[in-house]
Amino acid sequence: MVIMIFSLLAVLGCQEISRLTGETGQTSSPPNLKILKAVELGSAWEMKEIKFDIGAEEEVAILLKLSDGDKVDGYFYLEKGGEIDFRITGKKLLYQSAVQDRFSFTASQSEGDTYTLSFRNPATDDEQRELTVFLEVIYPVSGSIYVPVEGK
Repeated sequence: MVIMIFSLLAVLGCQEISRLTGETGQTSSPPNLKILKAVELGSAWEMKEIKFDIGAEEEVAILLKLSDGDKVDGYFYLEKGGEIDFRITGKKLLYQSAVQDRFSFTASQSEGDTYTLSFRNPATDDEQRELTVFLEVIYPVSGSIYVPVEGK
């Protein structure tokens, strides 16, 4: 019985993460993600600088867990590559950009408490392009950021 409950929780948890990140079940290689800097800015804010690679037709999703009214600021640019599909989603799409950009948003109860920063490389495998993205995000210390990790 206990095993059955844990199995059910594991499946539902994976389905929820897939729903939040918009994954379609496609497999891709884990991102070469590095947290370059993680510092607290005063007593209320935290800043992370992250660098990662995205292969052709692949996507990297970074999750932010926030409270109602939390503000987030950040920017990203491409160190390598020319095009990117960037989206911020809560329960629905909040922002979309095809170029390096600054972004800012405030968490709201109507959008939920989990927000996804999605970076997709639109290049096809035929083009064999890889993007290198630099991201800086500033959010309240009460929030949490979840980045993809390399699996074995």
